[in-house]
Amino acid sequence: MISFMSLVLHVLVSPFKTQARLEAEIIMLRHQLNVLRRGVPSKPELAVADRLFFVWLFRLFPSVLNAITIAQPETIIR
Repeated sequence: MISFMSLVLHVLVSPFKTQARLEAEIIMLRHQLNVLRRGVPSKPELAVADRLFFVWLFRLFPSVLNAITIAQPETIIR
């Protein structure tokens, strides 16, 4: 329930975010999806380029940290 309320809050606040911040969040989420889609069976491993990309994006837009969610498969199954 808390995650649903968080989603609703983000949807209500998003029109007031700057365009650059929204684009940074989108880029961050797309890159996170690409990392997860690489098909690593057990655990996604970040390459050095991935880590540098995340650090660079975080330094430009520290608020993108709120957009990152890494869930363990066991958590989703529960």
